[in-house]
Amino acid sequence: MLSMRSLKDLSPQEIGKVREEVRRLRKEGLSYSKITEIIKEEYGVGISKATVMRWCKGESDPLRKVRRINFESPSLAYVVGVHLGDGSVSLDDRYRYRIRLKVVDREFAEAFAEALKDIGLRPSLYWENDSSRVGRWVVEAVSKELYMFLSGPREKLFEVAGRWPVEFLRGFFDSEGSVYVDKRNPRIGRIAIGNSDLEVLELCKELLEKLGISSSIYLVKKAGDISYIRGKRYRYTRNFYILVIGRIESRKKFAKLISSTIPRKQKKLFKFLEL
Repeated sequence: MLSMRSLKDLSPQEIGKVREEVRRLRKEGLSYSKITEIIKEEYGVGISKATVMRWCKGESDPLRKVRRINFESPSLAYVVGVHLGDGSVSLDDRYRYRIRLKVVDREFAEAFAEALKDIGLRPSLYWENDSSRVGRWVVEAVSKELYMFLSGPREKLFEVAGRWPVEFLRGFFDSEGSVYVDKRNPRIGRIAIGNSDLEVLELCKELLEKLGISSSIYLVKKAGDISYIRGKRYRYTRNFYILVIGRIESRKKFAKLISSTIPRKQKKLFKFLEL
């Protein structure tokens, strides 16, 4: 049996489906009371008879003031890639559904803001000084629909990644990717993506293979291991993995198809490939 939900628990996409079903049932001649019963049984949504009546008479539109997301835009895949990396979602104290990114690279922040615009949002971009760490660029947008999508079933996010693999991989590489070049021998290096989420890295490996790019995944840190980053001591709470693109042809194809929106990563990547 479906757990009972109210309209405020639904995403705009779900509300739209319920509304269309309500109107369809009314056209078939069903009473308002019967429609509420069917919606409760089939969708697990509690909706009042008065609401059904207003919807059917066109006196109320629950989506009139809602900014909808374009789920057919490749930019959504970039947003998903960033979300699975550096991005975050939260419900703030004013009950706003926030999508946020904090990064040091302005170009990365601008690329994420543009992607949010492309799917229908109005993001803000600003600089934040933080006394506890280096200042960062912040991108914020408010959207219940995108919040619920990004917080929802991971399978849906992976479906988007599969539809637009280049945009997804670019977003994830912008967040978690790196280019390492040996200082003593610049010809030695690697293109890598690091993350503790093995499932996401396995997805990246699968998508890269479909693009003709070979890669390998390695466990580099185990949960409990100690590491020092910028002089600070950190203990890994989860296993940490890296996906490495090793073959020369695969590196070239990665640079050509995916690359990065971040100039410093671009520069390092192409300099490494030239060597």
